[in-house]
Amino acid sequence: MMTPKTLSGIPVKVSSAQITTHPMFAIFGVLLGACVSVFTGRLLTVGLADLQGAIGADSDAMSWLSTSYNAASMFVGPLTVFLGAIWGPRRVLLWASAVFMTSEFICPFVAHNIGVLILLQFIAGLAAGTYYPLTLSAIIQNLPLKFIYFGVAAYSLDILSSTHIATLLEAWYMSNLSWHWIFWNALCLTPMLVTCIYFGLPSKPIPKQGPATNIWGFLYASVAFTFLYCALDQGNRLDWSNSGTIVGLAVSGIIMIAVTLIRRIRRPHPMLNLRFLLSRNLLLLGAVLVCFRFLLLGPTLLLPNFLALLHGYRPDQTGGVLSWISIPVMIAAPISGFVLYKVDSRLSCAFGFLLIGIASFLNAKLDPGWTGETFIITELINAFGLAFALTGLLATILRSAFALGALSNPVNVLSLSCWFQTCRLFGAEIGKALMLQFLRVQGAFHYLVLAGNLDGGWRSEEMIRPIILSGPLAGAGMSQSRELALSEAGETLKRQVGMLSISDGFMLIMWCVIFCLVLIGFITYSAPLPVRSAPQPK
Repeated sequence: MMTPKTLSGIPVKVSSAQITTHPMFAIFGVLLGACVSVFTGRLLTVGLADLQGAIGADSDAMSWLSTSYNAASMFVGPLTVFLGAIWGPRRVLLWASAVFMTSEFICPFVAHNIGVLILLQFIAGLAAGTYYPLTLSAIIQNLPLKFIYFGVAAYSLDILSSTHIATLLEAWYMSNLSWHWIFWNALCLTPMLVTCIYFGLPSKPIPKQGPATNIWGFLYASVAFTFLYCALDQGNRLDWSNSGTIVGLAVSGIIMIAVTLIRRIRRPHPMLNLRFLLSRNLLLLGAVLVCFRFLLLGPTLLLPNFLALLHGYRPDQTGGVLSWISIPVMIAAPISGFVLYKVDSRLSCAFGFLLIGIASFLNAKLDPGWTGETFIITELINAFGLAFALTGLLATILRSAFALGALSNPVNVLSLSCWFQTCRLFGAEIGKALMLQFLRVQGAFHYLVLAGNLDGGWRSEEMIRPIILSGPLAGAGMSQSRELALSEAGETLKRQVGMLSISDGFMLIMWCVIFCLVLIGFITYSAPLPVRSAPQPK
């Protein structure tokens, strides 16, 4: 038995009984945990328009539906450190799964009451928000080291596949079942997750609570991050500083962060080891993870917008194109996991980012003739790039954490998981807000350049004359033909502006890749995990 650790009066023993005897259950549980959390949020975002049509809610209320789910996941992130240290990851995950399934099952029955639906999605988000940090900590604490890279590969496979296949599945639900399955989809996976967690993670006794173990420090941080997250998520829709709601959320979030820091200085909490997180490698890796979430916007935002704008693709058609990422990832992720046993994880990560940059550069050369099939090659490159980048990134995080002594104290593991859960969620929102604002600014710029004298003058006449003299407008009256031609020219201009803005978006992703490669170059070397001979404590 190893020497007991002490956590604010909580004795923590690291024994051989804490290593799972069912590693395959643990790996599959990790895979399902990430899948349920990511896939449910993505499915809700993709199906928002169909839900609005089905329940007859207004667009303003519906916009808060996905925000409530994701904001709840952000809220519970810091609290997960507290809950995991008090009750252990296994108990938290099992109880969270029960709450999550109950909330998602009830949602379709109360969907016409949008207020209750938003509340239930917030509760579901609270439960699902525990999956990402606690399954990551389960990999570090409970999986035998010789299986750890396969656990990382499973984690990457699940996050990437669930992100890109949600559009196709949501369209299939709407065509063959009903909108209810946007919520009930979680009921298919969560029971399997519960089974894997029950058999895959070891049961540990609940430690006695010490006098300094209180929840307030974590609660202040959770409220602060949630306010800022909601401001980012709704900012583009409500026009940022022109909205009192956004200003109020942002100011409240900043004030709560100040309160959190003051409390941290006056009463440091023993369940959060900030000194462990303030290392060069972990800070750089957090920045890389934020950037990685931005890179995902290429296939999940820019590509669907291009196909819908230029060719009128429906969700099922767009989902078919995105499957060219989700399906190859199933091959690429295990390969990248095996490669981690042979090469430095930083090289695997850099190689993945390089492939993403190449795919983005090729996509930036798009033109109106490109269809879904045109993107097949770049999507295959992107699939392998995303798989290698994420597995390499997660493996580098584990190697750095291991070198810093993460396994010596469960608090370090939970602090690490909480840090990267916060980076993941904030990275997604910061990236989305930045990209939407960038597209808006670039769209205005290209409109000013292309519109010219469209409202009058010889350039307008040169543009519409070929439209009037050819096609179905040739036989109409001059006045009517001119009006219709101007309308068609306006639509053409709109598509051209959108295409140029999306091309700029792909170029922005390429520059972000270059920035990530520079950051990776500053990450210091960490010794590989001792996967071949993991000594068991006696």
